Amino acid sequence: GGIGKSTVSANVSAALVLTGEKVFQIGCDPKHDSIANLCGGLKPTVLDEVQKRGGARHMNREILKGLIFPGANHNGNLFGAECGGPVPGRGCAGKGVDLALKLFEDHGLLDEYHFSLILYDVLGDTVCGGFAMP
Repeated sequence: GGIGKSTVSANVSAALVLTGEKVFQIGCDPKHDSIANLCGGLKPTVLDEVQKRGGARHMNREILKGLIFPGANHNGNLFGAECGGPVPGRGCAGKGVDLALKLFEDHGLLDEYHFSLILYDVLGDTVCGGFAMP
């Protein structure tokens, strides 16, 4: 980590908005800093909210909508969310990211916002290989 993947992802997302795309950038790193520059600072993560509420079954559409943040100064065409994950180097971040993405999909949020492009900013180092394997 630390080589600038999130910075590149944020710049790509912002550039795509300038071409007319409606972009959703999803940060998939436990550091949860992928959308900080786009959405005005560090934001709460889906997995932190799941843990706080006692499990995924306690999540609903409104809670999840509150975890999708508008990008600053992008005219409603850029949004971001952070999946979160385990402490770096422990556990499987891929499983947590899968849960977060499944929650967004199961509650119809990806369809509701009509994103033309979803950019996944994935972590570069994994313990379990969850992102390295198809």
